[in-house]
Amino acid sequence: MKRILKNPLLPLLLAVCICVIFGVFLSGDPFPAKEIYGYKPLVYINDRVYGEIGVVTKSPPEGFKLAGTVKEKVSSLEPMVERNFAANMLDAGTEIFTSEENPNEIYIKLEKSKYSKYIHHAEEESD
Repeated sequence: MKRILKNPLLPLLLAVCICVIFGVFLSGDPFPAKEIYGYKPLVYINDRVYGEIGVVTKSPPEGFKLAGTVKEKVSSLEPMVERNFAANMLDAGTEIFTSEENPNEIYIKLEKSKYSKYIHHAEEESD
């Protein structure tokens, strides 16, 4: 203990390190999640934005028909563009299935016998 007190630079260095560590933690999140991860998977079709909800099925429910394919892949780090058949995580050519009876959901073909469910959220339009 006496050896530490004899060297005046060591306590000063320790105090500076502590201040830097607390400064980093108190400065907030330097990388907000939106900037790192971007937006969730979105598709714009029929003048509406649909978001993926993590439900995968073997086929779309009865009544869903092929509405078209993704025409344009846009950035997932920026707000979704309002152009029909645009998607932020899906490649061009990905099939989209819709139903007139249930306009609030669509299905995206991921691969043979795998379809991802996307739903429309009215609150997304108010942004």
